[in-house]
Amino acid sequence: MKKACLFVVSGPSAVGKNSVVNEILKIDRSLSRVVTCTTRPMRKSEKHGVDYFFMEKNNFLLEADRGNFIEFSEVYGNYYGVMLSVVKEKINAGEDSILVINWEGFLKIKNVIGNGAYGIFILPPSMEDLKLRIKSRGEDSAETMAHRISMAREDMEKSKFYDFCFKNSDIISTAKDILKTINGVRLANS
Repeated sequence: MKKACLFVVSGPSAVGKNSVVNEILKIDRSLSRVVTCTTRPMRKSEKHGVDYFFMEKNNFLLEADRGNFIEFSEVYGNYYGVMLSVVKEKINAGEDSILVINWEGFLKIKNVIGNGAYGIFILPPSMEDLKLRIKSRGEDSAETMAHRISMAREDMEKSKFYDFCFKNSDIISTAKDILKTINGVRLANS
């Protein structure tokens, strides 16, 4: 059986990580998404079990205490985590998968999974473009938007820990470029 690859996608808030990954999954149905858990409220466009497993904070923390997350962290006042059982299930089945998490989570997963995990970092075309994207969401207070912009600069400094970096000027083009890289890695591992 070929070794399964786990592709971990990260980037600053509002860079389009989920949109790019959704496009990749439309193009290549052989890749599966690792659905993560969060305590943040569901957005109108999201579905439970597809975009995230939306959990109550107490349940999330109980699972964390039981050691059921390969990694978890608090981001902007909400918890996010990756269930160890979900990742192991995909790897044991030889299934290539893709996961969207922050840079801290990637480093933890890389430490646990090792050579089977590949980091893909998505950058905005510019900071001005990212600021507009954050503001256009219309979900956050001015204070929260300022914090997201500040954190974005810090996040982008961590791109050096990733195997591949891409600028997201256009979701479809970026998805196709990332998929070419993913297919190259898959070919090298077959």
